Amino acid sequence: MKRIVSAVLCAVMLFVLAACGASAPPDADANAPASALELLETVWNSYSDDEKFPAAGGDYSEENMRDGGPGNFSIIDADILDSTLGFPAAEAGKIDGAASLVHMMNLNTFTCGAFHAKESGDVTALCGALRENILARRWMCGFPEKLVIVTVGDYIVSVYGHADPVDTFAARLAAAYPNAKTVSDDPIV
Repeated sequence: MKRIVSAVLCAVMLFVLAACGASAPPDADANAPASALELLETVWNSYSDDEKFPAAGGDYSEENMRDGGPGNFSIIDADILDSTLGFPAAEAGKIDGAASLVHMMNLNTFTCGAFHAKESGDVTALCGALRENILARRWMCGFPEKLVIVTVGDYIVSVYGHADPVDTFAARLAAAYPNAKTVSDDPIV
């Protein structure tokens, strides 16, 4: 009797373990970033030493500011999100996370923001609003040459500045995230 009970318990355990192993949905992307910061860090860390430039990330808070790489960017103040990264203040309530990477000498040389949309259905509209907001800016202290907007699942990445660093970033992003989709690649005039 003990052998039968033991065999039944073993069979139940095998079924439970098999069910746990199959819990991920079949279309889940194992390569998806866990946060906007992780996305930017993955791309930045793939740069060679020759490709890297003096960079900083995050916002102006002591908690988020980072020298030499990407940092978290608070979404609490929508106006700062807009003025620094170009994300429209009116749309800030539709994201739940952001990170940044910028050139330390001049934001118009290279500015990159990564934003996580709360709802998948908002990604396309947010990309359009972000593109329109950045292209409508009046530039001071040098002019950026191009804007690229890419999506990685529910993440939106905008990068603008001089063509060379923007193109390098876009290429590194595509290599790191094969499911990345370029939504916009525009000259800034």
